[in-house]
Amino acid sequence: MGLLDSLERGIEKAVRGAFSGRGGSVGPVEIATAVRRHMDRESSTVPSGQSLVPNLYKIRLSEEDFTDAKKYGVALAEELCEEIIRYADSQGYTLPGPVKATFVKNTELKRGQMSIETQSHQDVDASAPSRPAASSAAGPAATAALPGRMRSSAPPPRAPRTAHLEHEGARHRLQQDITVIGRSSSADITITDTGISRQHLEIIREGSRWYARDLGSTNGSYVDGQELRDAEIEIFDGALITLGNARLRFRLG
Repeated sequence: MGLLDSLERGIEKAVRGAFSGRGGSVGPVEIATAVRRHMDRESSTVPSGQSLVPNLYKIRLSEEDFTDAKKYGVALAEELCEEIIRYADSQGYTLPGPVKATFVKNTELKRGQMSIETQSHQDVDASAPSRPAASSAAGPAATAALPGRMRSSAPPPRAPRTAHLEHEGARHRLQQDITVIGRSSSADITITDTGISRQHLEIIREGSRWYARDLGSTNGSYVDGQELRDAEIEIFDGALITLGNARLRFRLG
């Protein structure tokens, strides 16, 4: 089960009222995507062959997003801890100790912005009960700690995963090293949308990694709300690619 799939089902129902209806806010999917990317970026291989990822996560939110998250703080933090553990298991990552997630307010951030600070530490009190924050303006919205996953040996190698794009109920498998998406019938994946250029975007595979690059389109391309400019961007399982009015979900496996 993917991180985004689990998070959407597990907590979006609980926080939909707080995060919906206000464009530009940070919601469960955005938080999950950012945490997963952070885990992928921060993973490091030790001499034993294990891939270690941090187990302490501090998510900083704007004042408005923090207020929304605080209403459901404990449930949000606990579910995020569980998802971190599940994602680590699915990727073969090792957590050095119990997982702890904390949400805090940062008045320097604007609505829709967030930052993540991580650490690796073995001595985390996972038995301590989770509780909402005190009334301090700078205090955490919620803190939760859950047991992590330790492995005594390196996980077995994983077979390369396949990838596909989901669009309006259809699945387009990415079978080439470079897949061009556009309005033209000559594109590898054709999407008939007037907001999409004839050759709009390409998906590039390099080994086990995947990247997206805009092909000089008129209306631009976006990955999880981030506009692609001159450089390509690495994409991960669950990434939302926006081209004109079309929304495509990138999936691995």
